[in-house]
Amino acid sequence: MAELFYFDKGVFDQLPPVERTKFRALLKTNIIPNGRPFFLDDNGLPDQILDGFCKYLLCPQRASIQTWKTYANQVSIFIRFMTAQGKSWQQATKCDLDLYYTIRTSGEYQNQPALKDRSWNVAKSAIVHLYEYARDNGFIDSTPFKYRHSKARFGGKHVETADLSAKYTPEPVNFISITNYQRIWRPLIANGENSQRNLALIDTLIVSGLRISEALNLDVHQLPDPDDQCYAGLRSVTLKVVGKGKKSRDVRIPKRIVRAIRFYCDEERAEILTRAKSDHSRKKSPKQSSKIFLARTGRPLSSRTVESFFAAISSRAGILLTPHGCRHSFAIYQLDAMIKRMAQNLRELRENGSDAYRQILNDPLRELQKLLGHSHISTTYIYLDFLEDSEALVDESLGDWTKWENENS
Repeated sequence: MAELFYFDKGVFDQLPPVERTKFRALLKTNIIPNGRPFFLDDNGLPDQILDGFCKYLLCPQRASIQTWKTYANQVSIFIRFMTAQGKSWQQATKCDLDLYYTIRTSGEYQNQPALKDRSWNVAKSAIVHLYEYARDNGFIDSTPFKYRHSKARFGGKHVETADLSAKYTPEPVNFISITNYQRIWRPLIANGENSQRNLALIDTLIVSGLRISEALNLDVHQLPDPDDQCYAGLRSVTLKVVGKGKKSRDVRIPKRIVRAIRFYCDEERAEILTRAKSDHSRKKSPKQSSKIFLARTGRPLSSRTVESFFAAISSRAGILLTPHGCRHSFAIYQLDAMIKRMAQNLRELRENGSDAYRQILNDPLRELQKLLGHSHISTTYIYLDFLEDSEALVDESLGDWTKWENENS
């Protein structure tokens, strides 16, 4: 049975100098991206079909290492299932796929938690890609599933989709009112350990809409100077971030948040780096990280650590908030503020005529889509529900929830 592996060029750093030089030279002639998945057969050689599938995964539409790993891992699990049925994956039938769905979503006969329907759709997508690749390249005659028309949403086109998808009810969007964040959450953060770092990080998340991965990937050199002349008269600065699929976008960050991050870098972060260097003084000191947000060890802060911190504060505050909930909170408030501004522009249009016409052309949802880095506008539509359902939130605007402290910008 083929086994899954991932290419890690960091392993070469542990080789003796001669071998390290040889393998690095080999890398220059054979460009292999770090994190590339590959399958080896029982003889330790690349599996022809599955290795071709791994190359297929490395297309521009799937530029994320995490996407490669997710798809390859789901295919590996499915192959193990088919092997347990005494078949190769090429011999799978619709009955095999239905049984696989039942087992993965019920949790029976496996050591892993049962998949929720949304997670099953990710596993399903990986399997569909595998069979479509194999069919298109002549390795199988047909796929073990049929296609159906999917319903169009928000003006989109009807598309053909594999009949393996599971219907699911979206989980409630997690968000927090700015009043609760200011009065309950923020004091708990300020009175805890690593308060400078945690306040700088969570304030950044909630006023920018950054994904936690995007925030943790920020480098010190990316921080703009809020006192630069180019930002004179503005309350925010521009920060370029790289999101899903290595897509970059510009994000606006309030000046006071940038100053708080710089304050953390000059004090708490600098102390962490000094302590980490001292701890390694007897042996070769590791390269210092350029990431803004660091753990006590001097290594980049991990998403898991941040999620644990959020869980602890949620328990103490009695109000649940997740890192992604900060992004949702930003989206709800920002969309509300933009819609209110659009309504104001319409009033000005009636009063001032054509001079105000160009001001109403910006679609708030399109603007929010760009701010959040969503690939599809349909993903952004979920926030419309909260403008009507959450009256307490609608009464506040973006200008209100960036004024947590009496500071001059």
